[in-house]
Amino acid sequence: MVTRETVGEGVQYITSFGFWSYFVFGLLYVVLASLSFPSSIFNIAAGVLFSFKLGLLVAVTSGLIASCITFFISRYMLKNFITHKIESTQTGKQILKVVAEHSAKFILILRLNPFIPAVVKNYGLGVTHVKFRTYVWTTFLGQLPLTAMYVYLGWIGGLAMINQENSPDTVHWVVLGGGLMISIVTLGLSHFYMRKHLASDKDPQMA
Repeated sequence: MVTRETVGEGVQYITSFGFWSYFVFGLLYVVLASLSFPSSIFNIAAGVLFSFKLGLLVAVTSGLIASCITFFISRYMLKNFITHKIESTQTGKQILKVVAEHSAKFILILRLNPFIPAVVKNYGLGVTHVKFRTYVWTTFLGQLPLTAMYVYLGWIGGLAMINQENSPDTVHWVVLGGGLMISIVTLGLSHFYMRKHLASDKDPQMA
């Protein structure tokens, strides 16, 4: 069970490394996220451990590095295996084709969808023909909104968990609520555009 004491002890342990605490946490983030651990957990933890600005910087950097590592593993080590898994379904074949035709736009759409695990996106995109530089900047922009929201959630939640007398101000909850609303809107838009692209790709084959 997570209590104020356990949260406080965890924060004290990581921060006991001093300046190196950012690198220790970042290393754990990169390694475990590359091994399929949910990145959202680490984004929230970054907010609990550090201030919002520093937590966001650490989370964004670590998430991007983990995404690049899994991309290279997928492209150069597991390409045949992953490609076979994706192409075993009709939807998978369509997604590969749409990514090839609309690389930047479709990667942004995928990144804005919080219900598809980041590791699935990383390994899946690794077998496409998308250029690495396109993958990097679209991944950075696409992951930024959700990462910021999770870090902010961890930050204000950490304040409440660690110091009962230092409860978050109302403005923090308003900002978080606004972030949640934006996330819902972007999720709806990403879902709409994804279905639109898949449908447009499917129609010529059916004709």
